[in-house]
Amino acid sequence: MSRRTPVLAAGICVGLLAVAWVAATPARSASGGSALYARSGGSLTGGGAERRIVLTYDDLPANIFRDSERAVAGITHDLVDAVNRHGIPAIGFVNESKLYPDGDLDSARVAFLQYWVAAGLELGNHSFSHPDLHSTDVAAFEMDVLAGERVTRELLAAVGRSPRYFRHPFLHTGRSLEIKSRVEAFLDDHGYRVAPVTIDNHEWIYARAYDHALVREDPPLAGRIAEAYVAYMDSVVGYYEAQSRALVGREIPQVLLLHANRLNADTTDELVGVLVDRGYSFIDLDEALRDPAYGLPDEFVGSGGITWIHRWALTRGERGEFFAGEPPAHPFVEEVFGNPPP
Repeated sequence: MSRRTPVLAAGICVGLLAVAWVAATPARSASGGSALYARSGGSLTGGGAERRIVLTYDDLPANIFRDSERAVAGITHDLVDAVNRHGIPAIGFVNESKLYPDGDLDSARVAFLQYWVAAGLELGNHSFSHPDLHSTDVAAFEMDVLAGERVTRELLAAVGRSPRYFRHPFLHTGRSLEIKSRVEAFLDDHGYRVAPVTIDNHEWIYARAYDHALVREDPPLAGRIAEAYVAYMDSVVGYYEAQSRALVGREIPQVLLLHANRLNADTTDELVGVLVDRGYSFIDLDEALRDPAYGLPDEFVGSGGITWIHRWALTRGERGEFFAGEPPAHPFVEEVFGNPPP
């Protein structure tokens, strides 16, 4: 049960030197159809159906260690191009405060979002400044939500669309049912549906460690972190597959939380390969949320930012052993993460 805390607040989300290790493994396309499920036992989504997954990316335009326009441009183009290469209908969640690096709206930063839209990908609202609902006045939080849609709404309107999904920063949805319900009603009134997460992870630890290795100009370490990351994500996906089966007796369409960072820009081919090998096809958020599991009761108001599978489980009364076995981050990656370059 991942516990997301405000360690990497939006104000810390800055750029990266343009030194990048690029994985040598050849790209693998998902467009030719997914391999059938052939790993662990247990049912899939019922009736022999393929596994399905949504790739979602938070903190657009980019989540990086040291800011530079060149670094954000590289992440944006490499990530969007990789997602499109595999025909994945991904969605990116925007923090519009990042469009104002010097206090004024930066047209180059807006162009990075335009690149997502031009690629046919969806954009959602992740708030303006990434506030924590658990420590922010509700009225102020609501104003931040509205401030976070101004540019995104215009970009989408130009292609006949509008923002439809909101993702809570830190996955913090309220410390009381009253606050949780109030914010959900506010979002509904403004045309938003909450974007849930069913596969949370420690990707942010790997991504920051990867940034640190690149800033230190240590490609071998960056490569080791990237390889460990892909293996870690394989194990995390397997864990949440089992959690879904334990909770609802089958595997639901999963929603994977990622971030727009250099690590994902460099490892998309490998991550897609892992998911295809596990039997997944890639769908959009609309299709995933049609599954009736997403209508399960969610009365979670704890301090953590946790997956909806675990929220549903806690609401049902599950405790203790039900949540056991979530894979930890590699110790060497945590060590690199905890020792940033000067």
